[in-house]
Amino acid sequence: MSAEKLVIISDVHANLHALEAVVADISDRGLRSAPLCFLGDAVNMGPFPKEVIRLLSTLKPAFRVKGNHDRYVSSGLDRAGLGRYFRDPAGVDHALWTADALDREDKAWLADAPGKISFVLGGERFLCFHASVDDDERSFQPAGETVNILCGHVHSPYAVSLPGGGLAVNPGSAGSPLDGNPSASYAVLTAGNGVSAEIIRVKYDVEAFCSALASKNAPWAAGISAVVRRARLF
Repeated sequence: MSAEKLVIISDVHANLHALEAVVADISDRGLRSAPLCFLGDAVNMGPFPKEVIRLLSTLKPAFRVKGNHDRYVSSGLDRAGLGRYFRDPAGVDHALWTADALDREDKAWLADAPGKISFVLGGERFLCFHASVDDDERSFQPAGETVNILCGHVHSPYAVSLPGGGLAVNPGSAGSPLDGNPSASYAVLTAGNGVSAEIIRVKYDVEAFCSALASKNAPWAAGISAVVRRARLF
């Protein structure tokens, strides 16, 4: 069986500048016809939630799952519920600001994604979820899986062999990396007679993103900007 390519994007977090740079890079590499897998968290922590949803939807992902931030915004969580995750009133304010910026159609697009999905590509089996198979807030930990795993959430890319024989691939974060490298991150996977993955980094205009947060008066703008510039948490 001939090898097949799969483009993997995760954790855009309303960063349109980063997503546009990734899409341009995908095109430059001649991969626009390859299927796209989106691993969740289109929104929150950035100034362009509606624009990111619009661009992702036009890309028509062949496979996608819902991230925890997508769930917060689309499910109508109240301040108390959001506070259990963010543990910072400014983070709660930002999530509510994001929800107010989206219309019913935007939220429906986020809500329509399942929590997990499986598929076969190039004769290889894959299981996809945002963080872990039954929890969109708890990071993936190997547990004897015999299929290949695609996941996001931790904002740091990796491709590691699993004890059960598969490969676990995390493309990192397109919109808010946390591995010390502020460049947008995504992955290109090759399936067929085995599975391999390449992590790709793409520079984008970080300062334009930060300026947009400020100009839109987005809550938590200074904190989000600091994280994106440093590619580290506080």
